[in-house]
Amino acid sequence: MKNESYRNFMGYLWVQKEDNVYTIGINEDGLEDFETIESVDLPRENEEIEADVVCGALETDEGPLDLYSPVSGKVIELNPAVIEDPSIITEDPYDAWLLKVESDEEMDEPDDDDDDDDDDDRDREKDEDEED
Repeated sequence: MKNESYRNFMGYLWVQKEDNVYTIGINEDGLEDFETIESVDLPRENEEIEADVVCGALETDEGPLDLYSPVSGKVIELNPAVIEDPSIITEDPYDAWLLKVESDEEMDEPDDDDDDDDDDDRDREKDEDEED
């Protein structure tokens, strides 16, 4: 599967980290709610953006879809192909990344992507219940 090195973020975005650069795009789940992407509104290169705050949007046939970053940092690159032709996102959402953010922050660990973490959480909750 192509998205093994991609992490889901907010349910409909994917993030891939390499060194201190986070590449962000729309995942396959995010594409299920609309048929066409009419335009993209992305932050400017070198713009500072905040984690979990709207930093852009896709204009779709079903209305706008807000974009977020999992970390605060500086936008270092936008995908010119996506800006020129947003429809390529629906063709291959993992090649059609949107923006790259440089940050020294670590992305929060997902609650539901790693089964081992879930098992650890359940074990901890079970231990706490037994202590009560």
